[in-house]
Amino acid sequence: MSGGTIIVGGGIGGVYTAINLIREGLPPEKITIIAREWPAYSRHRLAEFLSSKAPFGRIVLGLSKRLQGMGVEVLAGAEAVSLDTNGKTVRIRANGETPEVEYGNLVIATGGRPFLPPIKGVKLKGVVTFHGSKDVEFLKSLPRGSKTAVIGAGLVGLTAAVALRKLGHGVMVIEAREDILPNLLEEPLAKFVEEHLAGLGIQVLTSSLVEEVEGEEWVEGVRLKGGEELEAKAVVMATGVRPNSGLLREDGRPIEVDDAGRTGFPGVYALGDCAMSMDFVTGEFVYRPLGFVAGHYARLVARAIAGKPVADRGVIPAVYEAIGPVEVHAVGLGGAEAEKLGVLGDVKVDGGKNWREARIFDGEGRLIGWERVQSGHFHSVSSANAYLTIREAHKGES
Repeated sequence: MSGGTIIVGGGIGGVYTAINLIREGLPPEKITIIAREWPAYSRHRLAEFLSSKAPFGRIVLGLSKRLQGMGVEVLAGAEAVSLDTNGKTVRIRANGETPEVEYGNLVIATGGRPFLPPIKGVKLKGVVTFHGSKDVEFLKSLPRGSKTAVIGAGLVGLTAAVALRKLGHGVMVIEAREDILPNLLEEPLAKFVEEHLAGLGIQVLTSSLVEEVEGEEWVEGVRLKGGEELEAKAVVMATGVRPNSGLLREDGRPIEVDDAGRTGFPGVYALGDCAMSMDFVTGEFVYRPLGFVAGHYARLVARAIAGKPVADRGVIPAVYEAIGPVEVHAVGLGGAEAEKLGVLGDVKVDGGKNWREARIFDGEGRLIGWERVQSGHFHSVSSANAYLTIREAHKGES
C-alpha cells in the first residue's frame, strides 16, 4: 500500500470515496482503507436494527464486500494514530503494532464522535449513545417495559425513541430547546411531529435541561434543572456529534477544506463528519454532519485525486427520515441556519389535517429551503422539485 491512496475511515465517506476512485480509473489495488469497524454499515439505519429482529447484516453496506472483491485492501480493526504531512506517512495501530506507512494521497474520513455534555452521571452503566452496534445491542437486551430516557430530540434521538417504543419500553424524550428537531424544522412542523410522538405514547419534555443522571453504579433516573426527578433504567445520549479531526488539528474543530475537499497539506483530503463543507446558496463553509454531504464530497475528492477538473458550487443538503408514522423531508437551508448565515427573508407555512409544509426564502424572495412533514407516505417529487428550484435560483452566485 506504500505510495497509493490511503483512506482513513471505513464509514459512508470512506467506502464511497473508494468506489468513486475506482470509477475515476484508479486501480483498486492502489487503494487502502484503514477501518476501525468493518464491514461498513449505515448509522442512519441503527433504529431499524434496534426495532426489528433483523440481523446486523441488514444494515451493512454491500459496497464493503464489493470493494474487497475488486482488490481494495482493507485493514480491519486498525486505527490511524498520527500523521506526518511533511514525510507523507501515517502511523497506524493494528494487532498491537504501530507501523508507519507512506501515502501518495490521503483521505481523512474519520467521521464524528458522540458529544457528551458535562452532566454528572453520564459515565454510569446504562448510559449509551446511539452511534454504533454495541449501543444497539445493549438497548436490545433491556427487559420489555423498561423506562428509558432519550436526551436530545434531533433525528438520532427521535428515531431511537420510536424504536424503543416499538420494543414495548416506556420512553421519554428530553430536549433543552423549545421544540424538537430544532435545527431541522420550523416550529409548526416540529409541533406536528411532537403530537404524533405523543400518540405513540412517547413523552416529550421540551425546554427541559438535565442536570444529573442519577444512580450508584447503574442508571436509576435523571434529575432536571428545577429539581424534578424522573425514573429511568437506561439513558440514550443523543446530544449531537463532534468531528474526529485529531489527525490534523488538536482543537477539536472540523477540518477546513476547499471546494474539492483539499486540506492545506499536499495530497491530504478530508470529508464527512470530520470536515467542513461548502453551502450552495451562500458559498460559506459550514459544519454539517450528514451522510448526504459525505457522499457529495466523496465524488469531488475522487475526481481531484484522479487529476480531473472539479467545478463545484457546494452542497444543497437533503434529509429524509421516517419518525414513527411521520415522514420528514428537508431540503436546503432551514430558518435557523439561514438566519445564522444572514440570508433569511421570509418563512411561509401551509398545512392540512395530515401535513405541514414550510418554504424558506431569502431577502430577494428566492427559495432557499423547503420542509415537509406528513402522516403517511409522501411522494418525493416535491423534494426533488424544491432541490432543483433552489439550484436554479442561485446557480449564478458565489
